[in-house]
Amino acid sequence: MITDRAFADDGSLAYPALDPTLRGRPGVREPCLGGVLGDVILVNGGPWPVHEVDAARYRLRVLNGSNARHYVLEAVGADGRRLDLVQIGADQGLLAAPVTHHRLPVAPAERYDVVVDFSHAEVGSLVRVVNRLGTGRTRDVMAFRVVRKARDDSRVPRTLSTDLPAWRRSDAVRVRDCAFRAGRMRGGHGWLIGGLPFDPARSDVTVDLGDVEVWRLIADVHHPVHLHLVGFRVLSRNGRPPLAHDAGLKDTVSPRPGEAVEIITRFDGCRGRYLFHCHNAEHEDMGMMANLEVV
Repeated sequence: MITDRAFADDGSLAYPALDPTLRGRPGVREPCLGGVLGDVILVNGGPWPVHEVDAARYRLRVLNGSNARHYVLEAVGADGRRLDLVQIGADQGLLAAPVTHHRLPVAPAERYDVVVDFSHAEVGSLVRVVNRLGTGRTRDVMAFRVVRKARDDSRVPRTLSTDLPAWRRSDAVRVRDCAFRAGRMRGGHGWLIGGLPFDPARSDVTVDLGDVEVWRLIADVHHPVHLHLVGFRVLSRNGRPPLAHDAGLKDTVSPRPGEAVEIITRFDGCRGRYLFHCHNAEHEDMGMMANLEVV
């Protein structure tokens, strides 16, 4: 898990909350309204770790656990050449076929399974994982030190899964527009869905169990949108095909500023009330959540 945190001089977490107790007034100080970014990158709880590996293929599970920071990950060898990031899985399981990336965008709450082949790296060398959106120390994420040669008979199959749902637009009973935008909330700044801040007692969307729907997620700035209960497929971005990293069954997708992303899903499983929200922690804490009722 990749996260970023800011720490005070005494080593405690420095969080710019309006209420230091985190129990009264919601929100953060004005410079952080778009989301809190730290200055220390953590991987599995450790700052900028170095992990020893054999000169072989490794399967890595990547989770962006940061409050608001987006990553564009790149693996760079000691000779400056990029290593392929071969994506084999998304948020909710294997892809139909592998997708090779040189740079992999990861929004808050998104997960990816990737295979990295260290066999061409020189023993003793470092492979650095960097964030092309970072600056200064936040450009570095972690490193792998290649410590020994090793026999590796592994391979990445051309077909990974044949079980992905094949929902079609024609299956959808409706298309919904869901706008994720800034607004006013209790006299201050807020983040709203459909013009409304979160109300735990209100059902914002009601669907019938088993229905297939297409949702258009419309964003003013980056909003990693996360649905509870179901996984979905990404159909389009601004009317164009999905991006390479949109493949597979997902539960989080990040429309870029001014973008409309279409997703399709079937609301099966269990009846009840579930959340959908922006996974930028400050956005959701300041109103950008809504209730989905499955009846």
